[in-house]
Amino acid sequence: MNLIYTPVSSSGIAARSAYGAADRYVQVLGWALLGYALLSRGFAYWGVPPIFVGEIILLVGLFYAATSGSLLKVALTPTGIVLVLLLALAASSITRNYGMHGVDAIRDGMQLGYGLFAFIIATLLIARPERLKNLIASYRKYTVAFLASIWAVYLAFRAFESSVPFLPWSDSAHIFEAKGGDIMVQLAGIATFLMVGLIRRRPLLLFALAANAAIVMVSNRGGMIAFFLAILVGYVLRPPEARVGKLAYAFLFFVLIGLIVGPIIPVNGASRDISVEQLWLNIKSVLGRTESDSLEGTKKWRMDWWETIFDYTVRGEYFWTGKGFGVNLAKDDGFLVDPSLRSPHNGHMTILARLGVPGAILWILLQLIWFATLIRAWLRARERKESRWMALFAVLVSYWVAMHLNATFDVYFEGPMGGIWFWTVFGVGIGAVYIHRHHPDVLFDSDDPNSTRESLGYGASAPTTETFTIWPPRRRNWGWPAPSHPPST
Repeated sequence: MNLIYTPVSSSGIAARSAYGAADRYVQVLGWALLGYALLSRGFAYWGVPPIFVGEIILLVGLFYAATSGSLLKVALTPTGIVLVLLLALAASSITRNYGMHGVDAIRDGMQLGYGLFAFIIATLLIARPERLKNLIASYRKYTVAFLASIWAVYLAFRAFESSVPFLPWSDSAHIFEAKGGDIMVQLAGIATFLMVGLIRRRPLLLFALAANAAIVMVSNRGGMIAFFLAILVGYVLRPPEARVGKLAYAFLFFVLIGLIVGPIIPVNGASRDISVEQLWLNIKSVLGRTESDSLEGTKKWRMDWWETIFDYTVRGEYFWTGKGFGVNLAKDDGFLVDPSLRSPHNGHMTILARLGVPGAILWILLQLIWFATLIRAWLRARERKESRWMALFAVLVSYWVAMHLNATFDVYFEGPMGGIWFWTVFGVGIGAVYIHRHHPDVLFDSDDPNSTRESLGYGASAPTTETFTIWPPRRRNWGWPAPSHPPST
């Protein structure tokens, strides 16, 4: 299926060539996202300092977005307008502080600078709506690759962190790393992807998901909260036909085995082991107090730092401008515990500290508009009984919730490992809403075995012998948009 029609001429050939190059860019971005998810900073530091892989992909993407012809459509959406204002405010702060702090001002400003990825991916999706279907197909492959690999990466890094070599050009980034909170965000998105039925729920996938979650969540409170709450959101937003029994049974089975066996995996040099007891301590720490000095100490350290930021912005002299990008907040605020730490373990508080109350208001407004826009699109899909669209919006919102919760307890938005992932999901949401409004039939293709109701666990598929046209879209009785095919040229 091809939703972009071009005449058979030299200009048409050139247009198709441009589309093909942009398609390859989207594929490269997908591989980069896999690299960030599996290797963390080990992949983020590929490149020649200070230009790394994320900056290179960003610059190339801006070229394709600028030449796609759809950039203005994204910029003029309510979400796009607020994002432009927020990026302008960030650029002003970077410019003002660059003379004093140099490259550090740009590096800190990339927390919002990565927001350009939202424009890139949304623009490319709108320019060629079929890419949205291709993204879903690619994410199915990502799901398998991530579940098959991440447990080994995580355990190897936790057990042998001191022995993992650094990249040749860096004295702080190992060749591979693993952060529990970041992994739990990905597992939350994958769990929702499985739950809503956008991939066949094979027993091996359910087993791998449950095993990975059980291994990682015991050592990360923020990731644990993000995982469960995001899945809850996905459960609420799932299509009514989606069944979740096998997924729930798999998790219950592993929890039961854990309680009976009580496995303990010691981690060299770490203050927390991988065990069911540690999981219970994490839960108690979230709900109240524990006797663990490690858990209570980190919680008090965060709360004290956040209170300090609130005092000098909302109640203090940095109300309007914040401290700006480039300032080492950990050192300047008096909470430096690691030479590499620059920002508080809360991406929202980082924006308040660096851009003041106006920046924080724009940030909150941006997130609320994006969320409201997707929920409105989800409600429209539910009214039309478009189950695949409901499923897609459920996954995007679930990812968004998991990322925000993880960013509340860790440095997540500030680096490319989380920042590029977040803004890409953000941009996919913008593009998906536009495509749903203008090309609602793009997510159904009778040639795709993963798109039939039967393969998704929704019941028997309707006959597919009918002839379809792209406009007006013809609806089947069960509400899914019919597939469309371009006229032959």
